[in-house]
Amino acid sequence: MDSFLQLKSLIFSFCYGILYFYIAKYNLFLIKNLNVFKKYLVTLVMVIDSVLLYVYLIFKINHGYFHIYFFLMFGLGFWFITYFNRKIVKLCKTLYRKRK
Repeated sequence: MDSFLQLKSLIFSFCYGILYFYIAKYNLFLIKNLNVFKKYLVTLVMVIDSVLLYVYLIFKINHGYFHIYFFLMFGLGFWFITYFNRKIVKLCKTLYRKRK
């Protein structure tokens, strides 16, 4: 695999980690008032769909080659947005107020 393809895959994995954070946050919002069985069922479907989407998109980007550093970049993207989410939301609110 050439370096440009690896870089595309790494950037995609990082961005998908960020996207997965928001998907998981939305899932938490959805299952807040459900019973235990439905919570597990909805979460299981969300995880399976997210994994299948990630595998499909990686297959489209680099023909299905998986490396451990793709998953590390996914985790780094998830950690990055977890750590900086409050700061990003605060910055967006500040910019929105200045705009009005």
